[in-house]
Amino acid sequence: MKLKFTYIFLLLLFFSSGSNAQKADKQQSKISSLPNIVYILADDMGIGDVSGFNGNAKLKTPHIDLLIDQGMTFTDAHTAASVCTPTRYGLMTGRYPWRTQLKSRVLDGYSKPMVDSNIDTAPKLLQRNGYQTAMIGKWHLGWNWALTTDASELKLDTTVPFKYDKTVPIANLVDYSKPFSGGPTDCGFDYFYGINASLDFPPYSYCENNKVINIPKETLKKPTGSDYIETKQMMMRIGDKAPDFDPNEVLLTLTNKTVDYINQANQEKPFFLYVALTSPHTPVLPRQSFEGTSKCGRYGDFIQEMDWSVGQIIMALKNKGLLDNTLLVFTADNGASKASFPLEFEKQYDHNPSGNVRGRKNSLLEGGHRVPFVVHWPEVIKNPSKNNRTINLNDFYATCQNLVGENNPNQGVDSYSILSLLKGEDQYNRRVSIYSNFAGLLAIRKGDFKLTMNRNPKRYGLYNLKADLMELNNLFDDSKYEDVRLDLEQELENIITKGRSTDGEPLLNDGDLIWKNFKWIKH
Repeated sequence: MKLKFTYIFLLLLFFSSGSNAQKADKQQSKISSLPNIVYILADDMGIGDVSGFNGNAKLKTPHIDLLIDQGMTFTDAHTAASVCTPTRYGLMTGRYPWRTQLKSRVLDGYSKPMVDSNIDTAPKLLQRNGYQTAMIGKWHLGWNWALTTDASELKLDTTVPFKYDKTVPIANLVDYSKPFSGGPTDCGFDYFYGINASLDFPPYSYCENNKVINIPKETLKKPTGSDYIETKQMMMRIGDKAPDFDPNEVLLTLTNKTVDYINQANQEKPFFLYVALTSPHTPVLPRQSFEGTSKCGRYGDFIQEMDWSVGQIIMALKNKGLLDNTLLVFTADNGASKASFPLEFEKQYDHNPSGNVRGRKNSLLEGGHRVPFVVHWPEVIKNPSKNNRTINLNDFYATCQNLVGENNPNQGVDSYSILSLLKGEDQYNRRVSIYSNFAGLLAIRKGDFKLTMNRNPKRYGLYNLKADLMELNNLFDDSKYEDVRLDLEQELENIITKGRSTDGEPLLNDGDLIWKNFKWIKH
């Protein structure tokens, strides 16, 4: 009898092992069939800053143009906000940034982490589905610096919740020698190399994973009567700096690190590589070899250097035989900045960074949040094409979900997959999009119509973008469009109060249900 039971046990063990092996093989087969993903994000770049989109551009972007010529161009792509921190939050989480405590403005180099640990991110999603994940470049979503004093004693800015109060000398309290937390490696990235915030925010030092590489021991000096080293294009805020940190070399350094990562990547597993470049955000610092190469000053030169960086990434993928099965995205976090390219330069150089729309960074006009968006994926996108659907950078999370076959209904709650569009189909379900600006004011887009709201009723706007892409003809007070206006107002209120724009159970936003930039919607 004992032998009989032993036989049965061994038989069950055999079939169980075989079943587990089959599951493992199936899982490995699924992983090996997934594409690599390279997501390149420019910093403060308008749709008119790509020569492939703007025949009148006074600069050349041949490598980005190559992606256009061989991939799918989205002609109506938008960011969740017209400034960088909230857009980057939406990109990582698939969640509108104003659902957090940050209802307006941006973070700085000493801000606390904006991505809460209970919120899923695209890199976490990909990581648990077999991807290697890496980020190289500008984070700008905050992290917890190690401090030399009890953080509970420090005040937070009531207007920007994740930032310390300006009266607190936070830089003097940071221990740069200790690891920080809440940054990229705690948000789903296996590897990180880059800078904490924009290139005009201190501390000026490279970080790797969760540590500062070289301790900032110098300080950029403050000129008399200024909070910046220089103004406009060369703007850099005063603050701590590592001795070897050269702002002129940052774009080159990030490019070389990206190429190195591609060259050394384990090809047994797919990788997700998020490349957040620093051009053409201030300070506008093209390397000497690019100076004078464009016809719109150092701004155009800096963009042409960035285009060179894109070319280096494409070449690295091609040389490794990875280009065909890599989903490569090029886009930007918001429109062009007035600091990087002042308005008077448009006439001086005969170059419009916003192309055929009005507005710049910080604005709810189209030029603030309408951005270049190109996808190159030869194994799926067989022929160059244009897609006119109104998409959003928030859609990255749901696209990754769709790609790996995972379903998290209460995460990525403002994200819709564009995978079917890339495959030449159309199962894209987004009906409306909401955009915010630096002040936290909101606009909503549904079909051809866009409604912009304001604390000042005189500045409400309703535009038919199909007939009026420049947003010159305000229809808000036109009785013929009252039903359209009321519908958009109701959609906006529903999406805010429901805590999501996707289907599913109602959720709560962080903070008050109704905040100051929302109260004026109530009539």
